[in-house]
Amino acid sequence: MKIVWCFMLVCSFLKADFLEQERENAIKSQKLIVLSVTKDQCPYCLQMRHDVFETELVRRKIDQHYLHVEVDKDDKALPKHLHVKYYPTNLVLNPKDLSVIDEFIGYTKPDIFVELLEEVYKQEFNAR
Repeated sequence: MKIVWCFMLVCSFLKADFLEQERENAIKSQKLIVLSVTKDQCPYCLQMRHDVFETELVRRKIDQHYLHVEVDKDDKALPKHLHVKYYPTNLVLNPKDLSVIDEFIGYTKPDIFVELLEEVYKQEFNAR
């Protein structure tokens, strides 16, 4: 029983550090964070993962200006201030304070998703 408890404790620390590590990486590389909040057995979440995030077009755009993090709605790493209600929800976050820059709710086609990411990045970095 102690082994199981210790394992769960270690996993919870690793999970909690996950978003913090991504924040640090995003700040160092001057990128924004795309946080995809999904739900188990959500057909649109699965479709978004397959049709959007696994395509070369989207991968290239994300790798260029963003760090992508996918989190389940029940994951402890999900910041509580985000209050996500619908799935999938893709949030563009400022890595410095995890403030929401923009939000895309529901399934979005790959070409439209790339356009949205380009627009958000331009607006965010032209505003600085």
